Amino acid sequence: MKFLIISQYFPPEVGAAATRWSEYSHILQELGHEVTILTELPNYPSGIIAEGYPKFWFHEDKRIEGKPRIIRVPVWANPRKTTIQRLGFYISFMISASLRALFLKHYDYIIVSSPPLFVGLIATLIRPFKKSQFILDLRDIWPESAQVLGEIKSQKMLAFGRFLERSVYSAVDTFLLAVPGFKAYLETSHPSHKHKKKINLMNGVSQGFLEMLSKASITRSEKFTVLFSGNIGLAQDLETVLNAAVQLQAEEIEFKIVGDGAKRDDLIAYANRLDLKNVSFLPAMPRALLVEQILSSHVCLVPLIKSPLFLNAIPSKLLEYMAASRPVIVAIKGEVESLIAESKTGTLVEPGDANALAQAIMKYKDNENLGMKEGLAGKALIYDGLTKESMMNQVLAELRDDG
Repeated sequence: MKFLIISQYFPPEVGAAATRWSEYSHILQELGHEVTILTELPNYPSGIIAEGYPKFWFHEDKRIEGKPRIIRVPVWANPRKTTIQRLGFYISFMISASLRALFLKHYDYIIVSSPPLFVGLIATLIRPFKKSQFILDLRDIWPESAQVLGEIKSQKMLAFGRFLERSVYSAVDTFLLAVPGFKAYLETSHPSHKHKKKINLMNGVSQGFLEMLSKASITRSEKFTVLFSGNIGLAQDLETVLNAAVQLQAEEIEFKIVGDGAKRDDLIAYANRLDLKNVSFLPAMPRALLVEQILSSHVCLVPLIKSPLFLNAIPSKLLEYMAASRPVIVAIKGEVESLIAESKTGTLVEPGDANALAQAIMKYKDNENLGMKEGLAGKALIYDGLTKESMMNQVLAELRDDG
């Protein structure tokens, strides 16, 4: 089969969105399918086009036999600190990717990965010119998520966001769901699409990531280390992590926060106001370096704010920590609670409760064997069926059933 995957973020950019289709596209290619990636000129998170790429024209990466073809289109790269900058960033990619897609050949399937919802709109724009099956990779519910996080406060903007959402959903034939619970949302809030196929494609761990782990020679650092890595945004509630760090300043514990995002500068300022000496901030980094950070840690954190929006969330970082044999402290309500409790791979704490988080961290510091035991249980869980290869094979089987 021939696939066109449209994803705004893609390596060398970092983050979960870039990683998701980088790994899944390589898996598709290795399974014998022909894959083309349509993405932006790399600029995230710096807001500056990466060295070696043109600023105002499309670029095609050097073709490597057996690897996906990668086509990069212009985008208004900027710091995305204002509404105008963010909208300009998203809309510029939507326009340039749509124009480029029109001149590409026929594909059996076109997959658009959203959010940003403007990427989903590409399907609406190009569908009249393409006979392909259109698939929406739904990674988040927008604009509801933006409303919960306070990014959208205007009722007019919310209504416009919902109009965009309806437009995108109308243009697709099949939904890929990063979270199984999204199916209930679609069938309740968008009943007109109830007949459309919905296939789970959850977060998982790729064989490539597992190989990175097996080849790394890094071990736990001498000083007890607590790690958070990923997007530093409005949903992650990292202020609670810093409040826990305040309580543990007298202990031999180091907190590492790795990543970038909208709240990073505010979080650093908050840490400075608290005069925290046991917290360090590291920028987003390539996967190989992130693996080293995970393996040097003793326990890893997976926090989110308490909201009905995240009741079905199973973040990719959680599964990667497990694959690295690290116990996890999870501050999320909902579906993930059963996963952690039944697999005995970590500790659940109430979102926003700094006291409970500090106590959970001390539990692992005082009992190294507990961390080792839960870490090995997490690794076994991943190898038992939460690999991206097994998940993609299930998706392909369902697509073939339609054929």
